[in-house]
Amino acid sequence: MDGVIESDETWNADDTSNDWRAVGCSDLFTDPDQSPDVFPFIYEKAEPVKVYEKEGVEGKIFDFGKEIFAAVTITNLKDDEPTFVAWGESEEEALDREWSVVHFNDYAKEGKLDYPPYALRYLYVSDVNAEVSAMTEMLPVEHRGSFHTGEDVIDRVYKIAEYTFHLNCREFILDGIKRDRWVWSADAYQSFFVNRYLFMDQELEKRTLTSLGGGLPVVQYINTIMDYSYFWLISLWDYYLTWGDTHYLHQIYPQAKAVMSFCLSRVSEDGFIRGRKGDWVFIDWAPMDKTGALLGEQVLLAEAMDSFGKILEVVKGSENTSAESETPEYYFRRSEKLREQTKKYFYDEEKGVYIDSYESGKRNVSRQNNILTFLYLGIDEEQKQNIYERVILNDDVIAITTPYFKFYENQVHCLMGDSTRLEESLRDYYGSMLELDATTLYEQYDPSETGVERFAMYGRPFEKSLCHAWSASPVYLLGRFRMGVVNTGIAYNTFEVRPMLGDLKQFEGVVPLPKGEVHVSMNHEMLCVCSSAPGGTLIYNNQEYPLIPGLEVQVQTV
Repeated sequence: MDGVIESDETWNADDTSNDWRAVGCSDLFTDPDQSPDVFPFIYEKAEPVKVYEKEGVEGKIFDFGKEIFAAVTITNLKDDEPTFVAWGESEEEALDREWSVVHFNDYAKEGKLDYPPYALRYLYVSDVNAEVSAMTEMLPVEHRGSFHTGEDVIDRVYKIAEYTFHLNCREFILDGIKRDRWVWSADAYQSFFVNRYLFMDQELEKRTLTSLGGGLPVVQYINTIMDYSYFWLISLWDYYLTWGDTHYLHQIYPQAKAVMSFCLSRVSEDGFIRGRKGDWVFIDWAPMDKTGALLGEQVLLAEAMDSFGKILEVVKGSENTSAESETPEYYFRRSEKLREQTKKYFYDEEKGVYIDSYESGKRNVSRQNNILTFLYLGIDEEQKQNIYERVILNDDVIAITTPYFKFYENQVHCLMGDSTRLEESLRDYYGSMLELDATTLYEQYDPSETGVERFAMYGRPFEKSLCHAWSASPVYLLGRFRMGVVNTGIAYNTFEVRPMLGDLKQFEGVVPLPKGEVHVSMNHEMLCVCSSAPGGTLIYNNQEYPLIPGLEVQVQTV
């Protein structure tokens, strides 16, 4: 509101229910003539790089050279007969009249058909005389992070991961741009890490967290998935650590409390949480023993309770309350009790690692559940070493085929100090994806699959997303574990830079901070670090070097 009374971020609003809440604010909407119904994307014209016909197929194929999200206009059509149009992330999908995820059979008006934005690289039009133009629609955002090695495969993986992620960043961070175009909590959790090493866009994270939180009352898990509710609570605390935004924690707290209370209402009398009718027990697309209480669900719930306790410390402070469940200590105690109980029941003494389910008697060991245990349960170094040797490095344990869990597995490699596994994964796993002419990174990828079968998922031949946000993790992994920049305080008031060459000959890049950035370059002779923000410490070869804004620190690596 402009005039005698002017509105700002200090205002509250309600929906006539007298439930007053802090207003939302966005730098994208500062003009009173703007409608929130029209999101301010940027638009650019896109032209096909190739137009061709295929033997035995009536019509034309338009190849845009890479995956895009674009509105399409088709002209020079006949009005008196329908035109079949199919969108494809692959040529095979565009040519499949039955199973292409997006297709229409429409009558043109005055020789023209207009369609809203969809994901595509290929467009098939049944009329051989058709002409096509497209207008891409993307979020206006600054690419602040960068990474370059001079090694073709690594650099291409990074750039394609960067492009994949940008395509999926819109009003919120979506899972993928073809199929459901939905906001999923575990996808978003990983995407937040990518954002912090690429865009460092606070509002993008906030919009996504708010959309996932939903409304009151809470009667189901977020996205109907047990572990996704836990990831949302963990993400809220990570958001605060990244931005120091106490205002948003106060704003989102009623929803966070409701989600936490709902989760705890589902805990069984023995202290473990189990899936009930209508719940989706996910963890990953992988075979695992989900009988009764599943290991990964207990691990993530304990971490979520710990995160919520920390949120309470910020929101409530030392406020006196008669309700035990309103105190941080209540959640810290419950979290610690669940952790200890999980270690007791799920640790297999003979195997020296953790089993999926103690209730089935199968003693099945999966990578996914042990990786979550490694990262979030708070186990000792001996158990971490056992998990690494007996599970992560054990070819007899079913391999991970989703970029979703490659995100976590590669973190474990790096945290264990393995200096080559990250690059091996980028070259072999992601590199082989690029050899198949991928211009964005897939939702799921098994290198053993060839031909059209690699596009199938969910029981349909082209349902797999070939442009998926969680697949952009190389941006985060290279920024965090090669350039080595990590937040150690609140809003990066303190941060560390621990560079590591790994299996690279050299690299140079930039990691964005909330206020500033860090430049890191390294080869086998010299390490150079320069920060534009205070609070940084370079740590290399057990030596610490304070980072003074604007002054480059040089250390010999020979």
